[in-house]
Amino acid sequence: MSCEICGSKDENRRARIEGVILGVCNKCVKLGEELPQVNIAPKRIIVKKIDELDFTLREDFSEIIRKEREKRNLTQEQLAKLLREKSTIIKRIEEGWEPTLEITKRLEKFFKIVLTETPSEVKTQRKNKEKLTIGDIVEID
Repeated sequence: MSCEICGSKDENRRARIEGVILGVCNKCVKLGEELPQVNIAPKRIIVKKIDELDFTLREDFSEIIRKEREKRNLTQEQLAKLLREKSTIIKRIEEGWEPTLEITKRLEKFFKIVLTETPSEVKTQRKNKEKLTIGDIVEID
């Protein structure tokens, strides 16, 4: 950058000159009040890995959870307390509501079971080898 007063190429300081903050060189900084350098570190954004796309819940997950809970003679309230969840969440899961990935992992760890499956590969039946269409991929029941 260049000095906003004299135009020299070594602008490396900030100064308030007649009420205006300018980028100035070492010579022109004495024309006003030098401002301290403020180094602003770039904000670090932490992006969590999206595991949710890599799994699907088993179709019978709610039955598995209910059976495992009953096998250990636990009520929904007791299980919720052990998992640090609300009892209404456990009730809803046993009714078929799909839990979040976090709750699913906690249930798997607590019961030492597997509730997730990796999605199976989509089998395509191509009629025409030229171009792939949505009809080649989507199955309509």
